[in-house]
Amino acid sequence: MEHLNLRAYCAQFLEDNRLGDLPFFKEEDYTSNYRDLIELSLSLADSLKDEGSYYALKIDSPYFFFAHLLASIFAKKDVVVLSSKEPESALFSYQRTLGFKRIITGVIGSGKKDSHFPDIEINESSMAFSILSSGSSGPSKAIFLSLKNVYASATSVIDFFKMSKDDTSFMNLPHHHIGGMMILWRAFFSMGSLTNVRENSFQFISLVPLQFKRALTDPSELASLKKCRGILIGGAPLNEELKLEAKKENLPVFETYGMSETSSLVMLNGTPLKGQTVKLDENGYFLIKGPTLSPGAPVDSEGFFHTKDIGVKNADGTLSFSHRGDILFKSGGELINPIEVEAKVKELPWMAEAVSVGINHHEWTKAQALVFKSTDPDKTIDDIKAHLKKELHPYLIPRYFYPAGKDLVREGMKPKRFEVANFAREEFFKNLLHHLYIPHPNAKRLVVFFHGFMEDHSDMIPLMDSHHQCAYLFIDFPGHGKSRAGAFKKREDVFYYLSELILFKAQGLPYTLYGYSMGGRIALELALDYLRPEQLILESSHFGFKTAEEKRTRLESDRLLFKDVKDDNDLRIFFESWYKNPIFTGYNQSAHYSIDLEKKLTHAPKEWQASMEFNSPGTSPYFYQEVMAKLSLLKVVGIVGSLDAKYKTHFNEVKAQLADLHLYEIKGAGHNPHKTHLSDIKNILRNFI
Repeated sequence: MEHLNLRAYCAQFLEDNRLGDLPFFKEEDYTSNYRDLIELSLSLADSLKDEGSYYALKIDSPYFFFAHLLASIFAKKDVVVLSSKEPESALFSYQRTLGFKRIITGVIGSGKKDSHFPDIEINESSMAFSILSSGSSGPSKAIFLSLKNVYASATSVIDFFKMSKDDTSFMNLPHHHIGGMMILWRAFFSMGSLTNVRENSFQFISLVPLQFKRALTDPSELASLKKCRGILIGGAPLNEELKLEAKKENLPVFETYGMSETSSLVMLNGTPLKGQTVKLDENGYFLIKGPTLSPGAPVDSEGFFHTKDIGVKNADGTLSFSHRGDILFKSGGELINPIEVEAKVKELPWMAEAVSVGINHHEWTKAQALVFKSTDPDKTIDDIKAHLKKELHPYLIPRYFYPAGKDLVREGMKPKRFEVANFAREEFFKNLLHHLYIPHPNAKRLVVFFHGFMEDHSDMIPLMDSHHQCAYLFIDFPGHGKSRAGAFKKREDVFYYLSELILFKAQGLPYTLYGYSMGGRIALELALDYLRPEQLILESSHFGFKTAEEKRTRLESDRLLFKDVKDDNDLRIFFESWYKNPIFTGYNQSAHYSIDLEKKLTHAPKEWQASMEFNSPGTSPYFYQEVMAKLSLLKVVGIVGSLDAKYKTHFNEVKAQLADLHLYEIKGAGHNPHKTHLSDIKNILRNFI
């Protein structure tokens, strides 16, 4: 099959009853034949005439999905393929970045059968679709594939195995990924059939190594595999133990290599398929050239696509995939190869999946985290560690272990390292800095709120405004709320991880920092040294001391703040004294005061005391004049209460030196206007966010 005219190929199923009656998809209670498929596709194509030129397919059924895919080719429509399980937030993101106008989730139009072909030429140069790559080491991206690409890919495998109408392929991979989609195309172009019913007989199946390992121990699954003509293994290399088991059972196992950009497979058992040229460059990276390569894939002057995969050349001249070149990372100066760690973890018989990733770490640059899925609820992280201590050098043993979330690791699918890394980072931050993140499907910026001394993140939540197209992040500073001061060794660690959390949640969006009092000092230092916020909003905040003596005196005072607090009664007396300060005029008579006081009485004073090593203005590395010099580059908003004489004087002094400071004075407010004059604060925020 050197050339293709899809229209002529499809027409034969309507013109020849013998071909039209061939089964295409065998489901549990119904079998669709090729005539059904083509007639449904033509009907759908007619319904698509009035659709826009670009839309997305998000269809759960592989049969109806494939019918829509053919219909889009008949109707000459551009289509992007999405998973039927994509969350709403991801759909908004894809729609914004890819630009499609509609998402089709089911059969459109009347669904009546049609045998009329549109009056257009449909050949191998016709468009096929855009597919989202698995994003195994980065975020998903759309990859365009032409009909020529998928035809060349399908026929190269068909020719290799001499697939025919007598062959059935087991449809066990997600059809929105290239591996699963090419199972559909290979069956279609060989006039073969598909089934998703395990009890049905089939000749071809695609598995990842862990699925294959499990099948070897299941008598019924092993019996099915022994009837196969081709067992295609992908997603990761087979270890030697599994290869020996396959040989012992005389199973027709074929290790595959390919990717979305190459329309799936380019090699079987280390040998390039028909039309493919595969080689290694001087650094061991795979280079690929051939008819299955996406038209959008970047190529060099010789037409080779440079992958990020590292391979090895075997003694017999075949090539083997080793690992992704971009997943290696250094931790504490040692190079970590996640594949090596994962292979050892997967030796555990109860381990369903394991992914090693690096997460940013202040001390080690990257810290290794293992995200895993176990099939035995009685097994623990200690069991994994005990196994790894016997198998790996100490520096290769992960520092953090996180059980995988429900939908993070899916059966039969290659884990998306980018998603796994994000999950690991989220788990890491959950245990380090307690926070509340509130997303927005169309967020245009992230707003980060920092609370004051002896408050927590919940004190700032009322400042959130649902009218803004913003995501919000509220953080408990160490020693406050649920963030423990003892989790941090040094002051620098605190600011490093605060900045990492903010950048992680911003995901490239511009961001605004809002801080009250102590929180303002934190936001200020982050803006000076760690982050580049578009806006810095400071409520009743100090901009720094002018002399070293002032710093020393303040730090000594702060370190003794709770020295007389021994019990709850002492703590209550402390609060009564603290809030008698004139700067809290208005607040200590408000309804908020008694409610806030009861909440504060549940917190351990030793945590607040320990936090002084991080948050006391006496620990700041900056002096007032240095702050003023750096702030000239930022957009700064100041908020102060008219009854807060101390900070009103301070802000006016800052305003005299910082001409661009937007200074707002809240009439009748003391030191904490966000508590006593919430609507005034929200009105100010509406002008700047």
